[in-house]
Amino acid sequence: MIKRTYPIHIRFNDLDSLGHVNNAVYLSYFEQGRMEYFSELGGENWDWTQEGTLLARNEIDYKVPIFLQDKVRIEIWVSDIGNKSFSVNYRIVKDTDGKDIECTAGKSIMVCFDYKTQKSIPVPEKWREKFGE
Repeated sequence: MIKRTYPIHIRFNDLDSLGHVNNAVYLSYFEQGRMEYFSELGGENWDWTQEGTLLARNEIDYKVPIFLQDKVRIEIWVSDIGNKSFSVNYRIVKDTDGKDIECTAGKSIMVCFDYKTQKSIPVPEKWREKFGE
């Protein structure tokens, strides 16, 4: 599978009253990573109204808190490609004194969907190729 890495820019409003990234914000980081990943794999050429996706499930394991000044990146890859769905996996890592520390691991289940017909569709073959299956 093709794995990509993107920086995450921590914003002040991402923080909660304890000074670390609020648990709900991680879903936004996952979404940002997905959008960059799909765009990089050719998403701008896809007709998302006929070959789109629906988010069916999110899973998050919180391991180490993230703070405002942390240097953080998200690693993202696709796995478990089925007939009409696939998993997008995430790993959020921060660099602490030259050492990578895993802060969060997660997964989203995406269902392929045709918004014009309002029905699920098989995972397009070109996507399978792009995901590196």
